[in-house]
Amino acid sequence: MVPARSTSQAAHAFLHLQRGAPATLAAQLVEQLRRAVLDGVLQPDHLLPSSRELARELGVSRNTAAAAYEALAADGTIVVRPRRAPVVAHVPARAGWQGAARAQPAASAPRLSKSARRLAAVVPPDKLDALLESRARSRPFGVGLPDLDLLPWRIFERCLARRVRSMSAADALDHDPRGAPLLRRAVLHHIAVARGVRATVDQVFITEGSQAAVDLCCRALLDPGDAAWVEDPGPLALRAAVRMAGARPIPIPVDDDGLRVHVGAHRRRGAPRARAAFVSPAYAFPSGARLTLPRRIELLSWAARAGAVVVEIDYEGELRFDGTPLPSLLSLDLEGVKDRVFHVGTFSRSLFPGLRLGFMIVPPALVRAVAAVRAASTRSPPYLLQAALADFIDEGHFARHLRKLKQATRRRRDLLLAELGLLLPSAVRARVPAGGSVLTLDLPAGADDVAIVQALAARGVDAQPLSRSTAARASARAPRAPGLILGFGAHSESALRDAARTLAAVVVGAIGAGEPR
Repeated sequence: MVPARSTSQAAHAFLHLQRGAPATLAAQLVEQLRRAVLDGVLQPDHLLPSSRELARELGVSRNTAAAAYEALAADGTIVVRPRRAPVVAHVPARAGWQGAARAQPAASAPRLSKSARRLAAVVPPDKLDALLESRARSRPFGVGLPDLDLLPWRIFERCLARRVRSMSAADALDHDPRGAPLLRRAVLHHIAVARGVRATVDQVFITEGSQAAVDLCCRALLDPGDAAWVEDPGPLALRAAVRMAGARPIPIPVDDDGLRVHVGAHRRRGAPRARAAFVSPAYAFPSGARLTLPRRIELLSWAARAGAVVVEIDYEGELRFDGTPLPSLLSLDLEGVKDRVFHVGTFSRSLFPGLRLGFMIVPPALVRAVAAVRAASTRSPPYLLQAALADFIDEGHFARHLRKLKQATRRRRDLLLAELGLLLPSAVRARVPAGGSVLTLDLPAGADDVAIVQALAARGVDAQPLSRSTAARASARAPRAPGLILGFGAHSESALRDAARTLAAVVVGAIGAGEPR
């Protein structure tokens, strides 16, 4: 069968080009011709007009038509022949291959990996929905957010612009899996002063935030089936990272003195032979508890006996309001500490989340092994951001910013506690954090903290339910303690007052007025 030659009317029947549209005329032409082939409007072996004829019919330049034909020929949609008109290639129409697929026996749905299913089970559906909907994260009481208005943007911009202008070919090719040496040196100097950490530049790894550092620790330290201690309550993301590695997160309760090490070391209640313990000694999330010195020594002694490592996650250890910050575990002058402690920190909480820069201090004996794991999976963050942050730290801007951030965060903590003390009934207890930018409200037994959080969200206020941060299984005899996790560091005083009134109205409506304070 000899196909009929395309006519001007046939071309204009399905081609509608729009001048001034975001896509170029050639791109529009490619898309519309390809769609016509897939929809069966143009059948295999159908003759197409020459590029000259097509250009004349559509009122475009011949270069536009020729470019479209070249793109279609490159992906096999049409066949271009020397001194002859192009033809449609033998591409199955959409209806044909979809019908053939339906005619086949029903196959099982695509299956996720075991690690992905484990992760999906950890992340609550409402939290995932909020992430997928790109919900604004600047609403009170959003957790884990810094105050962006306090950041000296112009200074950081100058640091970045200066590094762009001065970047050399060697800088552009930097590929050390530990990160740029200049930022590793700056980080080491900063944490030596702020947290008492003693290490060498070789031990410092730059990561894409603290979560990337935790993921790297899990890949390097844990095998499928291994047990790992996690604080309870604690961050969902930490439990998810352990599960993604195929390991078992073992929830260890936290009280006012921090992680209850003896529970983790108990043969029946814990996991005495766990491979790792993930702890936040300076500031446990969300309770704000800090690990006391006796328990720090107890934790390190257990790690030495069990042959385990301790991953010290320092979320907001520098934001200490009452007393001086406790030094890092790495600063303790105990035998074997440096061989068993990973120290993880981040700049996302103090600068801005989109920076995605954190760091990790690795025990000397494990540096090469961890570097090999890093090189086989991911690379260090972009060099320009690392270099700009190094200058920002070395020139003293970061230390000045931290002082301002600490002062503002303390003012907001005190204001929020005062407002909640006036508005909430006595049945609701606020835990006073000694540092950080989060506080926890303990609700009366039986309160539905998930429903309260949903009601708050409908009124423009964010919070997290405490029960979702508790990993231990609930039972009729020991239900999960309800509560609310509130972030206050990123929000103005007026916004906190308004949000506190909204929160009090929702909480009182849910649990009743109760006894006055």
